Amino acid sequence: MFKLKEIIKSLFVKWEMVYSTQDATKHFTMLGRLDNKGIKYKTKTISFGGGYGGGEGFSASYQIFVLRDTINKANEAIHHSK
Repeated sequence: MFKLKEIIKSLFVKWEMVYSTQDATKHFTMLGRLDNKGIKYKTKTISFGGGYGGGEGFSASYQIFVLRDTINKANEAIHHSK
């Protein structure tokens, strides 16, 4: 069953999450590193708190996705660049 799931994923899912943070500054730093290496990416922001209902504070999770075939290059850019 696991192999079938991986095969289906490889056929349809082209984007992989390469980085996630709750720090906006780190998020934009990583986007800059990917830009500098010419790596195409997509982002997703998930918001928590705030808004209606009197929630205290606001926080968000910032996620960066890259094409599966560039994941190694993206990891190198994110984790080994300065």
